[in-house]
Amino acid sequence: MTDYKIIIPARYNSKRFPGKPLVKIHGKTMLERVWLNAMDSAASEIIIATDDQRIETVAKNFGARVCVTSNEHKSGTDRIIEAIEILGLRDDEIILNVQGDEPLLSNKLMDECASLISDKGECIGTLASPFTKGERLDDPNLVKVLVNTRGYAVYFSRAPIPFNCQESKLEKNKAIFLHHGIYSYNCNTLRKLPKLTISSVFDGENLEQLKPLYNGLKIRVGEASKRPGPSVDVFEDVRLVEEELMK
Repeated sequence: MTDYKIIIPARYNSKRFPGKPLVKIHGKTMLERVWLNAMDSAASEIIIATDDQRIETVAKNFGARVCVTSNEHKSGTDRIIEAIEILGLRDDEIILNVQGDEPLLSNKLMDECASLISDKGECIGTLASPFTKGERLDDPNLVKVLVNTRGYAVYFSRAPIPFNCQESKLEKNKAIFLHHGIYSYNCNTLRKLPKLTISSVFDGENLEQLKPLYNGLKIRVGEASKRPGPSVDVFEDVRLVEEELMK
């Protein structure tokens, strides 16, 4: 199994759901549920990266290692990049970015994503699943990824791709997948990301994975063995997660 570390970026001041990491889901904070799933993975170490003292206190109370970062980061990836410098990690060490709002992401999927890259490779790893009946291509909340015959991403979009793809044919499509927001990279790749530029043509997509893709870095896409459950974007999603946990 690939040797890797998990870093969970967590921020308190979410615009749509302030305090989201600390919301209780069946008696445990969402952040603790994410951490517990990570603890069941093959990762050698799990670190929570945050800029908030409330999150730091709660995380330390349930036994997590915490790395305190700046409060100026625009994304979880930026927070992780600072964390690997604070932690003094080597270029060849592999990091799995597990979002703090994914309480149903299983340890198995974490291991699957980490195994997509090697310590010497420069690619990024991520997971996706085939579309299923009833999922709409025009839903901007469902990020689509076009995958080539070698298993690498060609493009990610919130819009339907390709433009004339019929939803009735999606289940048989072997190139268009539903993207899941989990990433693996080595620290060398992570350290390159802040130096990359991106064209304004991508502004409407608001997808940070387009930056490395635009700059020629490969993103390897693995098919998830099982779909992850719903993430928590707004307060109403908490009920959906609780229902999944009851199944």
